[in-house]
Amino acid sequence: MQCANCGKEIPDNALMCRFCEAPVEPEPTEEEAREALEALQRLDPQALQEFLEVMRTSKTADEFANRILVGDCPKCGSERTDNCENDPDVDNILVGRCADCGHLWCTLCDRPYAGGECECWEEPKEQGAR
Repeated sequence: MQCANCGKEIPDNALMCRFCEAPVEPEPTEEEAREALEALQRLDPQALQEFLEVMRTSKTADEFANRILVGDCPKCGSERTDNCENDPDVDNILVGRCADCGHLWCTLCDRPYAGGECECWEEPKEQGAR
């Protein structure tokens, strides 16, 4: 069996990849695969080409997901970014961190992150609600 993250061969009963230390995830269901394909088919051609280029140039699935979901640092433009899901001080997947300049930001709206919740995380109020 191949690791879905790094693509290297691992034992069929592995729980974690010995090469990249990613947890072994179950294969997507047929429905999940179909939904993913349908979502890709809805992208405009230029966006699809950019998506495929990021996928082609990413070394691992984790790197690909990070490049798509976190993106470049809005302060210095560095590609060396990650989310703060596993950071004990932040512990939030919606917060990005730049490895070059240390900038923290909301990955949804690109505002600098200073702790707590970003105002864009608030759920919109229903019309007429106070």
